[in-house]
Amino acid sequence: MLILAVDTALQRCSVAIVKNGAPLAVEIEDREKGHAERLAPMAAAAFRKAGVAPTDLDRIGVVVGPGGFTGVRVALAFTRAMGLATGAGVVGVASLEALAGNVSETDSDIAAVIDARRGQVYAGLYRAGACVIAPFVAAPAEAVGCLAAAASGNVLTVGTGGPLLPPRAGWAAADADPQINPVVVAELAAAAPAPAGPPAPLYLRPPDARPSGAGRPAMKPPAP
Repeated sequence: MLILAVDTALQRCSVAIVKNGAPLAVEIEDREKGHAERLAPMAAAAFRKAGVAPTDLDRIGVVVGPGGFTGVRVALAFTRAMGLATGAGVVGVASLEALAGNVSETDSDIAAVIDARRGQVYAGLYRAGACVIAPFVAAPAEAVGCLAAAASGNVLTVGTGGPLLPPRAGWAAADADPQINPVVVAELAAAAPAPAGPPAPLYLRPPDARPSGAGRPAMKPPAP
C-alpha cells in the first residue's frame, strides 16, 4: 500500500510517502506559521524523491486534530483535494494517537498531551496501541487526574503538554519526539478501516479568533 501522510496540526509541517511500511520520502519543517505556503512544495519534493506519482497513491493519511485551528484546516483542505484528484481514500488520524505512536514498545500506559495554551492541554490515554481515553481538553491538573484514574500503572507522557502536568508518582516523560512524525501517521492510516468519506476535523474547543458569542463549548474530560 502506497500512502501519503500529511500533518500541519502543531508546530510542524510534514509529509511522508510510505510503501508497505517503508518510508520512501520524508519532508519535515519545524514552524509555527506558514503551513499553507509550504505544504504543497514539500509534497511535490516528496513525490520526486520517492519516484512515484500522486495517481499511484492507495491512501492518504491526515492529522485532523486536536491542534491549531488553522493548521488542521490547511491539511484537511490539501488532502481532500488530493483525494479527489487521485481517487485515494483519505483517512483521519488524531494528533494524540500519532504522538503516542512515537513511543517505543512499553508496558506503561502512554499519556499523549499537547499544550493547548490558554491554561489548558489536549490529552488522551493509550495502552498497547488502543485508545483508553479519547482526546479531551482541560486544565493540566484536571487532565492528570482524569488520566490517572484510568491508568493501569506507570505512565509515560509524550508531547509538548507533558511538562505542564503536575508531578505524579509513577509518571515519567518518554524519550520520544514531542512533535508528530508523519511516518507514524502513515502507519496508523494504513491500519485504519477503509474510509467511508472525507475525514472531519477534531476540534475540542472553538478557535481563538471568532465572532463574539460564536463557537461551541470545549469538550470536557470524561468522568473518572
